[in-house]
Amino acid sequence: MGAFHDDVTVIADGVEIAATADLRSWGEQDPEAGGAEGRIEGLSDWNGSLEVESEEVADTVFHAQTCQLRMPDGRIGDFVVGRRSFDRGLLMIEGSGDPPF
Repeated sequence: MGAFHDDVTVIADGVEIAATADLRSWGEQDPEAGGAEGRIEGLSDWNGSLEVESEEVADTVFHAQTCQLRMPDGRIGDFVVGRRSFDRGLLMIEGSGDPPF
């Protein structure tokens, strides 16, 4: 299991948006390998929340056709928005593919 809490860049339909991410990941482990090296590629899930500057920006991300996170080290992960808060810039997301953190 992994965790990440830091600033990221959201790419929503090609538009870059600053955000703060609070993410977690988990996945199937190879008991022979152990530790972080024990994660089996392709059998991981990740999700969490993104906070953007305003409700209007959250609405832009919520309605985007394609969404990606760019991590501080440049890794990219695809995600979909599961739900959002209507009184502030908070989005709950579900990652697609292996976690980028």
